[in-house]
Amino acid sequence: MEEIKRIVQKELFIKGIEPTYEYLFIHCFSKIQKGTVYYHLFTDNDTLIIRCYARVFDNLGLSVTIRSIVKNVFEYLKNQTGLENTIYIENGVEMRI
Repeated sequence: MEEIKRIVQKELFIKGIEPTYEYLFIHCFSKIQKGTVYYHLFTDNDTLIIRCYARVFDNLGLSVTIRSIVKNVFEYLKNQTGLENTIYIENGVEMRI
């Protein structure tokens, strides 16, 4: 969890990290883009899934930032867990990274 925290903190201010029974919840804030970001990390059927909720519709900078973080977190977790299957869901829409 410390490495994930380090990856996220490179770009966003972490307001809270809460491991729950179902997923890891990360609440962040972007000082530059003035936006709140929520990440949920979990596994399902040997697939690593990251869900992200943020207001990116009118904020291209924040969109680029959160996708960069997701890519780095996926790479780290793939190396640590060996999980090859990954899914990224941004605001309810499955995206490719």
